[in-house]
Amino acid sequence: MTTMLLYKDIKALNRDEHKAFKLKPASHCEFASQTHLVPLAGLEFFQAARHYPIVFIGEGEAAMPIALLGLNEGHNGYLDADFKWHANTYIPAFIRRYPFVLAQTDADNFTVCLDAAYEGWNEEEGRELFAEDGKNSEFLNEMIQFLQNFTAEMDRTRNFVKLLTELELLTPRTLQLTHDSGETFVLSDFLAVDEERFAKLTDEQILSLHKAGVLGWVYAHLMSLGNANQIFDDYLKRKNA
Repeated sequence: MTTMLLYKDIKALNRDEHKAFKLKPASHCEFASQTHLVPLAGLEFFQAARHYPIVFIGEGEAAMPIALLGLNEGHNGYLDADFKWHANTYIPAFIRRYPFVLAQTDADNFTVCLDAAYEGWNEEEGRELFAEDGKNSEFLNEMIQFLQNFTAEMDRTRNFVKLLTELELLTPRTLQLTHDSGETFVLSDFLAVDEERFAKLTDEQILSLHKAGVLGWVYAHLMSLGNANQIFDDYLKRKNA
């Protein structure tokens, strides 16, 4: 899965070309209306587990945790009719960083990029990217710090997946969802931590997860799977509307 999921026209931020750019605060998240999943950093699991099923997709160490936003590809069930995120629902950092993104040019260097197709760009109102003297605005510096933190947490998450893979904990799963109306849905093609294997880990292996600071992530992931019923309910409401 590409991490360019929401982006249509990525361009490197240029101090000359974009010196007059301002970002008008978004009143909606229509840009995310056609994605049914987004990558999730492990650090987000505790908050995200309250609202989304957190599952893994991909193979081996290349697997990636995602927040599942809908049962149908191309539909985000966490947006209302005005494309606003459901109230009091955690919004993943992948969404909050938009329309910015860091592009890795080599092992240690990153370039700040933006989606030039985002409708919030203009030269009249909003948060400016550069001050009159050409230096980064406070807003841009804050955004760059956010992007760097997110990138670092995604690296840490990849190490988490590597550890799960080494312990052979990630296995293919299927969820059979059943509604009170009698309708059913089978959610498949994802990976999840195998609870039986997890329970059989040695004390030393559990300690290794604890020392890595990721033991709680495993529990949050497992608890989150019950949220599949929430997106199933949204699926049925749209299907029967």
